[in-house]
Amino acid sequence: MTPLARLEAATEHDLGYVSRQLPFTSPSPMASEQIRKRRIGNDFSQKAHPSKKRKSTSAQAFASRFPPAFYDELSVVPLTPNVLLELNQRNNARLKSETRTRPVGLLPKDISRYSRHGGPDKQHLRDFLSRTQNPSTMENTQSSSRGRQTHLTKATSGTTSRSGSSRYGKEFNQHLQDYGIYMNNRNSKPLNLDEARISLEQSRASLSPSQFTEEQFEIFQRKNEDAIFESDVMADVIPIISGNSHIHSKQNVLFTELQPLTNNNAVRPKPDHFDGANLTDLCVELRNDDEIRQRVIPTKHHSLPVAANFFMEVKGPNGNASIAQRQACYEAAYGARAMHTLQNYGKAQAEYDGNAYTYSSTYHPATGTLQLYAHHITAPTDARGRAEYHMSKIRSFAMTDNLATFVEGATIFRNARQLAAKYRDGFIQAANQRAADSKSQSDIADGESESWQDANDALQEAAADQCEIGSEHDP
Repeated sequence: MTPLARLEAATEHDLGYVSRQLPFTSPSPMASEQIRKRRIGNDFSQKAHPSKKRKSTSAQAFASRFPPAFYDELSVVPLTPNVLLELNQRNNARLKSETRTRPVGLLPKDISRYSRHGGPDKQHLRDFLSRTQNPSTMENTQSSSRGRQTHLTKATSGTTSRSGSSRYGKEFNQHLQDYGIYMNNRNSKPLNLDEARISLEQSRASLSPSQFTEEQFEIFQRKNEDAIFESDVMADVIPIISGNSHIHSKQNVLFTELQPLTNNNAVRPKPDHFDGANLTDLCVELRNDDEIRQRVIPTKHHSLPVAANFFMEVKGPNGNASIAQRQACYEAAYGARAMHTLQNYGKAQAEYDGNAYTYSSTYHPATGTLQLYAHHITAPTDARGRAEYHMSKIRSFAMTDNLATFVEGATIFRNARQLAAKYRDGFIQAANQRAADSKSQSDIADGESESWQDANDALQEAAADQCEIGSEHDP
């Protein structure tokens, strides 16, 4: 029995207990009068505004964020709103199947008589297919009545685009852990973290007192205070932190082409911001390699960054900082895999050096907090053969506190982008060189094979000519 199935059984038992303990009682005369007046008022309101229809809440009540299989495979099912929605959906499907009309007995034998009266009663055949299905794998039947377009846009398939931050709840955190993606470094710490910190703390001329003044810091504070939506933060606040840069980057792009890190039920990455290389930086051999395409090139658009290894997630003032951290962890795991793929391109066996080559950051305007993380990959530790991904916190800064704190945080943020670009470019150049060497060796081998074939053909022709000459001299 899956964890969610146990939760279903427990819920059914608890609901039955409550229903037995709370019997229905008829309302008092005064309450009945109030209910009658309320109904009259509601009827009047509906007649006065006939064009306004009450939206059905069934779609919201039973619209799970993931397919049923996502919840069934969780090792531990946390009690979250999404889990309760899925549980309600399954209970509703089971109750509907149990309340169908039972099959009726045999009707009168005189076929002509019940032909005149409309034929036999077939009510027991209604929804027969839905009764034979397993409730735990049934799709949401409520959405089908609202039209095909609504059903497609509200579907629970995790392979479509991201539908809000609610997909990154505690159940998604459990999903990541089950697949070896950890939001901490308890199992493994990057070996190059101390070395990276030295590079990250190097001062930048663009943030010197003469370049970034107290007045500019106050402008940052005001823009941070005025931000209402996540888009405001990305448009007005983050550019001050990141400064001017020529690093190839993009915002809010769905990664449609990457092989899933977990399974097809999970949401696809859609970072608020990510840095990467130009597609043309990869040689033709790399661009045509299946493994590179599935792990390094996130979209079909040739102008978008590839080999992304710096990510940023931002929330609005009322957003959830924990969700931003989960998103950053998930997205950066894809980046760590991309770097590992480039690092091991052309090698007979993959190597795991325990170093972090991918970075991420989160920002929350309500507290003005900037967080920076490093991500690295380690070798599989179980029979499933899955690599593991680890997230290590580097530093955190209260960016709205004072000028000195802002400068320190912005310095590490900008240096992290630059360091990620250094690692990324180095791996791409090395992979391009190995691809070129492999092509050269292949060309040499083909040339030698062609030369040998030509020599062999010439020898065969000479032997044939000699045979012909010998036959001419025979008596």
